[in-house]
Amino acid sequence: MDSRLRILFEKYFNKQASPEEEHELFDLLQREELQKSLEALLEETYLDYEQKERFFNAKQTSRMLKRIKQQTVLSPRVLWYRIGGYAAAILVCLGLGLFVYSYLSKSIDTSSTKKTVVKRDVEPGFERATITLADGRTLELEEIANGIFADRESRFLKEGEGRLNYSGLEKSTKEMVFHTMRVPKGGQYRLVLADGTKVWLNAASSLHYPTRFDGDIREVTVSGEAYFEVARNVNKPFFVNCEGQRVQVLGTDFNVRAYPDETAFKTTLLAGSIAITTVGTSSKKIRLQPGEEASLTAKGSIKVNRLKEADLAIAWTKGYFAFNRADLPSVLRELSRWYNVDLKVKSSTTKTYTGKIDRQLTLSELLNGLALSGIPIQIEDQEHIIELPKDLFK
Repeated sequence: MDSRLRILFEKYFNKQASPEEEHELFDLLQREELQKSLEALLEETYLDYEQKERFFNAKQTSRMLKRIKQQTVLSPRVLWYRIGGYAAAILVCLGLGLFVYSYLSKSIDTSSTKKTVVKRDVEPGFERATITLADGRTLELEEIANGIFADRESRFLKEGEGRLNYSGLEKSTKEMVFHTMRVPKGGQYRLVLADGTKVWLNAASSLHYPTRFDGDIREVTVSGEAYFEVARNVNKPFFVNCEGQRVQVLGTDFNVRAYPDETAFKTTLLAGSIAITTVGTSSKKIRLQPGEEASLTAKGSIKVNRLKEADLAIAWTKGYFAFNRADLPSVLRELSRWYNVDLKVKSSTTKTYTGKIDRQLTLSELLNGLALSGIPIQIEDQEHIIELPKDLFK
């Protein structure tokens, strides 16, 4: 039975388990005689994984696991909670938030534990956006049926939830017209431009673009965060305008992050080559190579860093939050955009965070995962507040 538990867990961890295998795994988790095997398996997996993609830093993780291990055993139900909580804490460190939630909902006697106060839950973001047409009309894409949308000046194909396509369609007008896609907080969207360039828009972002590209260049303007896979055309360079900079490419994959509330605007190159020109009185021009990231400050200074894992910049397009030595305010800003809430912390810390978190968790699932580490959390109706003890990060 231990070998079967290992097989199922490894499949679940690697996202290869079928629905039937997931159900079998959760049934096994109910068997008290397998708890020690589960705990050993989790620790083994954690030791292999925690140096790579942990969310909590090493000192926090050590304190968290020690605290849970040392809980007093008062009864069989509390013993069940002690083991279940310890296992769940490791799962949080591994980034398996959905596993944590499913496991806790089946394994923990909530009447004997101190629960996080959640007066109303918040669902994760989903595929939603609006398009403002050239004549000023704004369309809610959720309300448009799949298929070709066409009128006198606009033509595009809605391929499904969260996907829009302008390529391969007949021209609807002789004039080049512009559309603006806006993705609100709590949303994301994908589109294919007329030249075949693919664009992913993150929450609280917008893209201003032509419905077709005439002339010698291709040009768009972005606010917030967008990932581009630019269709190569050596005779027609592609330009992206954003806060304080202009990015020129021929055909490449890169991520632009230019939120107004961030301290720096970042451009991360994954493939190809791009040139970045700063906008202002003292214009500067730099070139990036794959794996490099340019950070532009509000004062106009620009810095280039070589990244060990540049693909973490586009983890959001694959369903994850990815943090690389991010401070707590940065983490909360990211969560706030996706869940469309204001998250505040009452105490400060200089610690940083590295790792991945599933973006499909509800807010309470994510925060309850953090609560396993001993962070007291309170969500209220009017505003969302995370309260952190001052000594947690010492």
